[in-house]
Order: sequence, then structure tokens, then C-alpha cells
Amino acid sequence: MEQRKHRRVPFHAEAIVKCSDIIINGKVENLSMKGMLLNADCGLNEGDILEITILLTGSSSQLSINLMGNVIRQTDTGMAIAFKEMDLDSFIHLRNVISYNSGDADEVMDEYYRSIESM
Repeated sequence: MEQRKHRRVPFHAEAIVKCSDIIINGKVENLSMKGMLLNADCGLNEGDILEITILLTGSSSQLSINLMGNVIRQTDTGMAIAFKEMDLDSFIHLRNVISYNSGDADEVMDEYYRSIESM
């Protein structure tokens, strides 16, 4: 069994995934600093490069997390996606979402720093 390096948190939000001229709407099942599980009907393949938008809704604003990633695994209900690139604002929003839902902001950042050091 694979040992995860990053804490995954349950998180439910709408997401839009673009691959070339294909646009897929789905629902995020869980999320980490390095990837997510997306429930969606899709015809994508492992390795496909994706533009990802996770829609965050609040009482006073409409925010989104914008990332680049790729499909790493197909599931019966969707796909597992690894994040490859994100801008600073998206990194901060993602970190805040993971920290809030895990209850341990320091450990979330420690996991992320360790992953960068091991590259």
C-alpha cells in the first residue's frame, strides 16, 4: 500500500478541468497540497495535462484556486490528479483550505516543505 506524504482532507467544491478542447465539470472529493480526487464523468487518460479551477464560494466573494496538473489514476467515479504548478494566490488559498480542514496548519506546511526538499 502506498504511503501518502501529504495530508488529505475531505473537501467538497465544484471544479472545472480543461484538457485541450475538453472541459469537464466535477466535484472535489478530497484535497492535499499536491493533488486531489475529482468525481466526474471523464474520458481523460493517465498523464493528460490539465488546467484546473477549484471554485471557492464565500458569503461575500467568489474565489478560485487555479492550478496545472496531470491525471495520475482513473477511478470508477473520476480521477486522481497531481498538482504541478500554481500561482502564489492559489498556493495561499490551497494552504488555507487544507490547514482549516485538517486543524494543523504547521504540519501541513512542514509536509509541503519536506516534499520540496526531496525533489
